[in-house]
Amino acid sequence: MIAGDLVRGARTAALVLTLVALGGCDVRVPSSGGTISLPKEFPSDFPTPPSSKLVMATGPLPFLPPEMRGMTAQWSSTLSRAELESFYGKSHVAWRLTGAPITGPSAGPVSLGTIFVLVHDGDGIGASVSVGATNMIDNGVLVQATILPARPFPSPP
Repeated sequence: MIAGDLVRGARTAALVLTLVALGGCDVRVPSSGGTISLPKEFPSDFPTPPSSKLVMATGPLPFLPPEMRGMTAQWSSTLSRAELESFYGKSHVAWRLTGAPITGPSAGPVSLGTIFVLVHDGDGIGASVSVGATNMIDNGVLVQATILPARPFPSPP
């Protein structure tokens, strides 16, 4: 009985800490019947997944140095995982695929999906896109994109 009370108290404390941390990260999730939008800094030419609905967006994170301030967005798509992998498996107008996709591990019904790395032409902004991670929100296929600022290159000596 006492152990159960301690576990419930620890869970409540963890939930409160998580909510406080997410509040400082400018996480946007839709309220019941509400809508959500991408951060204003999110690249307007980023290839968003077809037939999808935005389910979460966050960033840029103000407590990190500017060169590390990333943004993350998640969509739920009605397309199949194979169709979305085909979509991200090719370069888009200003975003080029870098290297081969990486298929993440899966354990039973849980999957990390396939990860694609894209680079934006001209400014070097990078993006990692995960397609097909386990989606517990609805019956769609989850797509998550994390956009990172261009890495500063050291000046030649």
